[in-house]
Amino acid sequence: MQILLISITFINLLIGASLYYVILKSRLLFSDRFGYTVSYFASSTLGLVASLNLILLFPNHLEIVGVLNILLGLTIGFLFGSMLNAQSLIAGIYNGGISAIMGTMLGVVVKNPAICGLPGTIASEQETMIFFALFSLCIQGISAILLLFSFKA
Repeated sequence: MQILLISITFINLLIGASLYYVILKSRLLFSDRFGYTVSYFASSTLGLVASLNLILLFPNHLEIVGVLNILLGLTIGFLFGSMLNAQSLIAGIYNGGISAIMGTMLGVVVKNPAICGLPGTIASEQETMIFFALFSLCIQGISAILLLFSFKA
């Protein structure tokens, strides 16, 4: 199970890095509005997915992983936001940090649904973790395809 989570995390980060490379290579071709949309969208999805996967990988170290997730989200937001202008930078940093917090909270609730007063599920904890890890992979892939499609349109 750990190997599956590690490979999904690696694939998600690889998709994010390749998306960053493609957008950075052609950043002079798009406008300020599209740059804002790119930083908003990419930092939100990549921050959410990366923090969810990291909290699923290391569930026993909540405080350390939570702080690292926030720093990772801020870094992702800074990288995607610094491509064009200050408006994109602010949007990227804000959305990267907020999405990292949301991914951490989602991962904690996946591990223990009783935190929010939710009933225990029929499925086991491992099945739920695998479902959310694969769901994060789908979210990251679909968002990267949509972003690249909107760039070519």
